Amino acid sequence: MIWRYPEYCERFRCSAGECSDSCCIGWEICIDPETARRYSSVEGRFGEKLRENISEGAFVLGEGERCPFLNERNLCDIYIQLGEDALCQICTDHPRYFKWFGGVKEGGVGLCCEEAAKLILSSPPVLAERIVPDEEAPDCDEELLRLLTDARRELTSRLWEGSLFSALTSAVADAERLQEILDFGELRLPDWEELPAASCNEAEWTEFFAEMEPFDTQWPDFLRRCVELKNVPEELSPEQEEQLRRIGAYFLFRYFLGGVFDGEIYSRVKLAAVSVRFIGWLWRCRSAETGSCTFEDCVQISKAYSKEIEYSEENLERLLDAAYDRPIFGCI
Repeated sequence: MIWRYPEYCERFRCSAGECSDSCCIGWEICIDPETARRYSSVEGRFGEKLRENISEGAFVLGEGERCPFLNERNLCDIYIQLGEDALCQICTDHPRYFKWFGGVKEGGVGLCCEEAAKLILSSPPVLAERIVPDEEAPDCDEELLRLLTDARRELTSRLWEGSLFSALTSAVADAERLQEILDFGELRLPDWEELPAASCNEAEWTEFFAEMEPFDTQWPDFLRRCVELKNVPEELSPEQEEQLRRIGAYFLFRYFLGGVFDGEIYSRVKLAAVSVRFIGWLWRCRSAETGSCTFEDCVQISKAYSKEIEYSEENLERLLDAAYDRPIFGCI
């Protein structure tokens, strides 16, 4: 089996107690059956504490929605007491994600984690491949998979051609042509073309995002402040444009090949384009609000967007559907 991932994933390290936004706070932490069986056999007072704090296959969150095993130093007592291999699967994997496509496995680290976000924003999206033992994977159309892999490579490389917004407009148009070709049953790539940047008013998108169920109660407040701001800068710095291109590459890598199962190509590219433009607008709003938008600000805003959209299945589906339904997103 081919295992494909961005090279920067090899440098990912959890910052543990140094993290400003622990993934052990506010998240439902489900326990896989194998780990649950192990926890049921742990002896002593710690074993009792484990069983007392598990209900219906998940940890019972405490005050402030903290995991009951997150100690006062924001370190995991399960890790400390039983070792890394005693963590449940979701704690072992997060923020990593994995997708399987027949004989191909892909994965990376999610933008919702600040350490991962730092890597995504600061690293070229170079992919690595190696051969690993086969794993159970859903069958897929191998010819279509090769075509979409080639299309994703082309779309990603074109993110670095011309201005950022022109690249996004062109990517969406190319995806629309590819969608039409596939809908008619052909397996070929379209003739790629470069288009001028579309003019969008990202501030108008805020109402759509504000309608979603928030993960963090501070998120709607931030969106509201952004709408009320005056004199939001029109431009981003060259460094920020480069970071946004890398975020676009992240979204294409993570979601595009899912089209091999459901045939949906256009909405996934629109997801990437809308996400890049909206995150960039939020960065410009931070500049208007505070006088600057530092790299750390960019990381925190990108992370917050990812938590609200990518890590809510309902919100992600709403945004994917909005690519077709909402006229406000018709500009790209």
